[in-house]
Amino acid sequence: MKDFVFRMPTKVIFGLGKSKEIGNICVEMGAKKAFVLTGPNIGKSKLLVEIKEAIEASGVECVAYDKTAADPSVELVDEVAAVVRASKADVLVALGGGSPIDLAKAVSVLQTHKGSVREYMFGGGKSVTKPVMPLIAIPTTAGTGSEVSAASVITDTKNKIKLSVTHDNIIPKVALVDPLLHVGMPPLITASTGMDALTHAIESYTSLNAEPISDALGIHAIKLIGENLRTAVANGQNLEARTNMAIAALIAGAAFVNGGLGVVHGIAQALGGLHHTAHGIANGVILPYAMQRNYVGNLAKFKDIAAALGENVEGLSAREAAYASVEAVHELLLDIQAPASLPDIGVSREDFGPIIEGTMGFRLLAINPCKLIEKDIEGILEAALLGEV
Repeated sequence: MKDFVFRMPTKVIFGLGKSKEIGNICVEMGAKKAFVLTGPNIGKSKLLVEIKEAIEASGVECVAYDKTAADPSVELVDEVAAVVRASKADVLVALGGGSPIDLAKAVSVLQTHKGSVREYMFGGGKSVTKPVMPLIAIPTTAGTGSEVSAASVITDTKNKIKLSVTHDNIIPKVALVDPLLHVGMPPLITASTGMDALTHAIESYTSLNAEPISDALGIHAIKLIGENLRTAVANGQNLEARTNMAIAALIAGAAFVNGGLGVVHGIAQALGGLHHTAHGIANGVILPYAMQRNYVGNLAKFKDIAAALGENVEGLSAREAAYASVEAVHELLLDIQAPASLPDIGVSREDFGPIIEGTMGFRLLAINPCKLIEKDIEGILEAALLGEV
């Protein structure tokens, strides 16, 4: 067995109604003033009022900012960082999906590091070298795993690509995961965030950096998603499905922090920067077609994935059993009525050039289960254009 290091610095508090404990958590962290970052929809909701009241009831001052946006840009990060700095708050609370949490991570860096976030993104020339502002993440979706991950995905609108700020210091101190907050998610968001979690689990499980603990987390997340995503999409009030998807997303996040990611994320980041496609939708669209290329790189693990997704692999050859995972993921996409081909999200063959270029620059492409060149990326995109496996 190879040597490995497993990282999980986040304290996870999980359960129905646990979001009400935010005030006590702020006190335990020694906070005097909390800054809550969220989006405009939650900003208009009862939830933000309840979170603020819970924080203030504990004796901690609280201010809120609800002008975050999907796919936060470099400009937004720099703007919000200045607002947080001026507030004199000493703890950040990110309330929402992956975008507010990623924004909060990047903002936390700029509270203790000078300059623009652009300088700390991949290829920007600067690195995170000091502790950042403490962060509590309260996810309202089940997919990104950002509540326990070391990456903050930011959109570089100038160059039309998404890039990451990545460092262990930006991993949230606390993840407060309350499945009750997920009940109101619309079916499409439930589907796309669920596919995001499945992508994390599959890519980490099959990564060349995979190790025994990330493997255990990844395969369990795959099983939970296979058993619960359809129900969560069809009946969002089903608390069992919501709870299982919340834990699946979290442990898939812990899996990819340690095992790493692959070509799906490389394509999704390039595609998202070009077309502003939501990250989970981009991952879902690409996942089965990337698996179609990757499964030969590890037949045993792709067979495991097929079995975890409920496929009967008894009596099949190693290749047939592994390929069943590709078909299972494609069928799941169709069942939950998520976009399943590039035309579904407005991407055409004319977009392939910049997507291929961006993908080849993805820093984790080297740990994909198969070594890929530009022709391979083009083949994955061609398959996704047709939408058939």
